Amino acid sequence: MSIRIKAFKACLSALLIGLIGGVLCLTKAGLYLEEELGLAWLFKMRGPMISPKDVIIVNIDKSSAEILHLPEDPEKWPRSYYADLIEKLNRQNPALIAFNIYFGEDRDSDNDARLAKAMAAGKNIILSNYLKQYTIPAAGSFSEFRYERIIDPIFVLDHAALGTAPFPLPKTSSTVKQFWAYKKSAGDIPTFPVTVFQCYVFKKAYLEILQLLQQLDPILESTLPATFEQLASEYKAIEIIQKIQSALAIETKSLEQLDSLLARAGYSSEKTRLMQAWLSLLKSPDSLYFNHYGKGGTITTLPFHQVLVRDILNPKTFKDKVILVGYSENIEPEKNQGLYTDFSNDNGETISSTEIAATAVANLVNNSWLRPLQLQDQFLLILLWSFLLYGICRLFVYKLAISLIIALSAAYVAVACLRFTIAFVWIPLFIPIMLQAPFVLIVATLSHFLKNKKDHQNMCKAFSFYLPDNVVNKIALQPEKDAMNHYGELMQGVCLATDAGQYTTLSETMDPLALNNLMNQYYGVMFAQVKNYHGIISDVIGDAMLAIWATPLTETQHRINACHAALEIKRAIDGFNRSQSHQLPTRLGLHYGQMRLGNVGAMEHYEYRAVGDIVNTATRIEGLNKLLGTHVLVSASVIEGLTGFFTREMGVFILKGKTFPVIIFELIARIDQVESHWLPLITAFTKALKLFQAYQWPKALEAFLAIEKEYPDDGPTRFYISYLNQGLTFLPEKHDEEQAAFIEIGNITDMLHS
Repeated sequence: MSIRIKAFKACLSALLIGLIGGVLCLTKAGLYLEEELGLAWLFKMRGPMISPKDVIIVNIDKSSAEILHLPEDPEKWPRSYYADLIEKLNRQNPALIAFNIYFGEDRDSDNDARLAKAMAAGKNIILSNYLKQYTIPAAGSFSEFRYERIIDPIFVLDHAALGTAPFPLPKTSSTVKQFWAYKKSAGDIPTFPVTVFQCYVFKKAYLEILQLLQQLDPILESTLPATFEQLASEYKAIEIIQKIQSALAIETKSLEQLDSLLARAGYSSEKTRLMQAWLSLLKSPDSLYFNHYGKGGTITTLPFHQVLVRDILNPKTFKDKVILVGYSENIEPEKNQGLYTDFSNDNGETISSTEIAATAVANLVNNSWLRPLQLQDQFLLILLWSFLLYGICRLFVYKLAISLIIALSAAYVAVACLRFTIAFVWIPLFIPIMLQAPFVLIVATLSHFLKNKKDHQNMCKAFSFYLPDNVVNKIALQPEKDAMNHYGELMQGVCLATDAGQYTTLSETMDPLALNNLMNQYYGVMFAQVKNYHGIISDVIGDAMLAIWATPLTETQHRINACHAALEIKRAIDGFNRSQSHQLPTRLGLHYGQMRLGNVGAMEHYEYRAVGDIVNTATRIEGLNKLLGTHVLVSASVIEGLTGFFTREMGVFILKGKTFPVIIFELIARIDQVESHWLPLITAFTKALKLFQAYQWPKALEAFLAIEKEYPDDGPTRFYISYLNQGLTFLPEKHDEEQAAFIEIGNITDMLHS
């Protein structure tokens, strides 16, 4: 049953990932991501293409204006220059000459007439017209009504042209991605690139088209001109083309039948290719995606002045070609005539609208405009892709699954680039590779983490009984023996050493299991206080514990926490002893300084503990409690500068085995919890201690004896009385006034305990 549940969850997860990507690809946001990022990557991976052989650009550029001594504004050029250009080009028998220039105003009548005559003579001129948008107020819920109307060139030129059409571009956020094939808002008219392309196809293969139409629709075929020359002389070419398209659109199977007839016709490869491109256009949507050839200038481009003035050396330069004449982006750059494409670099390199039009025409001629997958196909592809990726994650171990996903993603990109380059098919790239694949990797990583989390938690929990959590995590990252040898850090902090009295006697008399239970309860009381005040347990041996508070940098809070913990341990142990038949009175010693905190050991065994003089000193301070009859002693380095605690100085001691003296204080209570009887005792003890430290032995003994009468149970007072009584006969009268008298613990005999 659990296997079925896991399989169901896996399928549900894959379906969810697929649905997120699939739904995104159907939205405007998904289309934007694919256009701006995915499509741009495909262009960059593919790189520029070879310039199309059927299309040439004649650029009206800045250099032509300078060489021909014409105004910088090309709108002011005499139209006789365009007439000369047409006559010059037609000597080489081009297929079509298309002007991406709007001749919307009457100029010099002689020049206009001359241009019209040159256009009519060749019967191969396509002109741009102007698509103007109008806005009028509207009644009702709509605030305004918009419509578009074609504004043709001046009559004399419009009448002489083979056809006219506008060249609007879809609005885009940054780069030019698409071009209109047909503009429904203006009456479903073909745009400038489509008009040029269709005229080119009909001029090249008009008789073949008539033959196919005669088989498909004899009535339609009988109404058409017999030759393209007749069509060009007596009709507007675009009107005939629209008539044919409208007839084919009435019967949905007509295009399929036309495809079948073309396949069996046996025409030349060139004419078959052109007619297949035309049929593809008839089946396509109103807006098509550019298949850009590269940066500006990739399509063969000749400056206006070179074509007009010089004789063309190669007579085949323009023969049977489509020639687009228009403005360069570098003429009057302040008018921003350039456009951005996916090949524009970071410097803002643009491409002229004429080259954009030439790109569209070349795409149509070569049947090479980009074909995005149908939305349903995109959805299905993204859904299957998610199942594939997630299936790999479920079937293979984590590292292998990650490698396979990366390899499959690379293969997907390669296939997408190959299809883009060879078949001009645009497969979604950004959503599957940059969204789905990383998301699946994240899910796989999370699943892998959750799968192993329980074992990791159990291991960490087991080790946390022996070591602090942060130490367990650090050591887990250093499994090698060399790393274990060197793992550790220099720290500044506090060591707290404890020892339980009467433990030796108990260990001799109690059953080991009972003793173990007693010590576990005892340490449970102490460990909780150390944890509560952010310390760590470094070592436990029998009845002794070592706790530390340390960081690489000096922190006052460590000393505060350690002092609070020591007082709380004393309070908790007092309560513990009152509830037990076996007493474990506990002494505590604290010292502050530098230590190395890390691994100690060799071969196959290591322990995590503090190493340094601070540890030995804390242990010696803890042992000093036996002599002084105290419970909690701290060095001056621990308590210095702290104001929240009530203490009394015990004096200066050279601890056993040590060389340098240490000032010792008794840590009594928090300042807000001190009992009133301590105040007179501390005052009197401080005065007596000053006499001792000033080497005034008799007066010091007299002062300590006076304190004993009032406080007979005060351990430090009894210690000093015993020490002075034993040493009055040999303590020196002369001394170093700059150094307080100190006590060397190593010289004290066991007589001081009595």
